[in-house]
Amino acid sequence: MERIKYIIQALWIAFSIPAIILGILILIRHFFKKMMRKNMFLIKVYKIVKIFLCIGFIVFIALEAAIISYQKNNEKKDDYIIVLGAGLDNGKTPNLILSERLDAAIKCEVENPNQYIVLSGGQGADECISEAEAMSQYLQERGIDKEKMIIEDKSRDTDENLKFSKEKIEEHSHKLIADVNVKIVTTDFHAFRSSILAKKNGYVNFDNYSSSTIWYFVPSTYIREAFAVVKSAIFDK
Repeated sequence: MERIKYIIQALWIAFSIPAIILGILILIRHFFKKMMRKNMFLIKVYKIVKIFLCIGFIVFIALEAAIISYQKNNEKKDDYIIVLGAGLDNGKTPNLILSERLDAAIKCEVENPNQYIVLSGGQGADECISEAEAMSQYLQERGIDKEKMIIEDKSRDTDENLKFSKEKIEEHSHKLIADVNVKIVTTDFHAFRSSILAKKNGYVNFDNYSSSTIWYFVPSTYIREAFAVVKSAIFDK
């Protein structure tokens, strides 16, 4: 029943947002068309708007291509694994996306033991515990030694995930982040942006391991991620 709810919500978001945007554009065009008949200024404005919309569409397609093509699963052993948070269900258990990331981290640890796992995620307003603590419980229930885990429970977004995880790793290893081998575990749609932010935060020797997006989340997550990349490029300095 819970999975059906997820499917309905994901598909609703995926198809309602583009429909709303398209509807707004059609309405704008409808009213502009009436007003433009005798107004040369509005005709010029309309042409400029069309140019910007075309440029925006091209940028969107280019970003989607980069997001899709960047996905990597590097299985080599690293010193640290960082698992990026993604939200909790009922305020206390990892949601489906985060569970997939944690399962990917378990696979990395099983294949290459003796890596430390940094669990990165703070506590949201509607969450009973931090995402990092929920992740720790999830991994312990599946046989991962708590001594291998490093808790980072202050971050609120991807940029802070990587910034605060860097501080934890440098404190734990007594090395600069540029001298440490790190594997960033996230979901495939999120790998491109997390890598950009990792470089911005000084990570040098890092690679990615991506879990697969659940099929009914694909439309909404990939559309949203393109806008998130733009947001990160502008605001995450």
